[in-house]
Amino acid sequence: MSVATKQATVRFSPKAGTYTTIIQSPSGDLYQEFEGSVGAIGAISPDFSQTQPQLVFIATSSRVAEGVSVPIACDWYFNDVKLTFTNNVSTNVFNGETGHFRKLPYVAGTQDYWGLKILKNLVVAAGAAPCSIKAEATVVYGNVTDKVEAVYNIPIRRATGSPYFVTIAAGDNKYYTITEKGGSCILKAMTYQAGVAVTSSLTYKWYKLVGTAWSLISGQTAQALTVTGDMVDSYSNFKCVVSQGGTEIGTDIQGVMDASDPYEIIPNPTPADETITEESDTVVYAPMVVKRGSATKAMEMNFNFTAIDSVGLVLGQATNQANFTVTYAMCEQAGTDVGVYIETVS
Repeated sequence: MSVATKQATVRFSPKAGTYTTIIQSPSGDLYQEFEGSVGAIGAISPDFSQTQPQLVFIATSSRVAEGVSVPIACDWYFNDVKLTFTNNVSTNVFNGETGHFRKLPYVAGTQDYWGLKILKNLVVAAGAAPCSIKAEATVVYGNVTDKVEAVYNIPIRRATGSPYFVTIAAGDNKYYTITEKGGSCILKAMTYQAGVAVTSSLTYKWYKLVGTAWSLISGQTAQALTVTGDMVDSYSNFKCVVSQGGTEIGTDIQGVMDASDPYEIIPNPTPADETITEESDTVVYAPMVVKRGSATKAMEMNFNFTAIDSVGLVLGQATNQANFTVTYAMCEQAGTDVGVYIETVS
């Protein structure tokens, strides 16, 4: 192995890095905009009752050689309220509405991950404010049972004009994950205006985060990018910049996991829940490299660290170091969760 990489997120990541968890939307980043006022909601876009987007919960583990760990059970929460289901449709009442979600249980060969389908718009249910969906899963390794979780945030805002929204969707059914040697997955840049897909006169530039900087991927100017295993070292971030008529109209980033990679980085964060709430709070990463199927350090290595916000702006970085600290100031600058990209020094 010459290089390995890892993505961590300051907000959630259970069990001190033994498991890496994430909730992904194959449709790209989910959001909703509404017209009118909080007390009189008008038109909503995108209309989730029509698109019915899905979320999938993915867990990888350094403990298992195959990389992907399938939980034996998964509970879902909306704004920290546990969802209850009858015939897999949620029965909770939120601001006078019900039936917002359908649970998608794991079924080997049919539904390869635990998932949740959104059946209705969430604007009223969330009180016209940003909302979160959490998955809390039970994983078993030998005689050990662990609880792991991940959180997915959905921005909800009042519509202002008709701005463009760019997101990277999954161009296949692999959910941004490579699970076998020689495998690949497809990223597809989608552009929307008022919830309607825009396709005319668009140009695309694709980048990969290499070390502490975004590197242009030569020759990749199509709407879709095929990511192969040799482009990913455990976990790699990709960015697409979309322009129309020579003017940049939006950008998005998306990480790709290579669960077939024999090596994994355990981030070892302190505190283990990777949460910052007060100005004095920090999260410190002291990672180590292990071989999948083992929790023992495989080799002594230093790392490059890059802290980024949701659109790829670099908030802080360090090269050839054993640890890295994320501060309250970085989170404040990002205005949301902070992604921490960890790469071994070759």
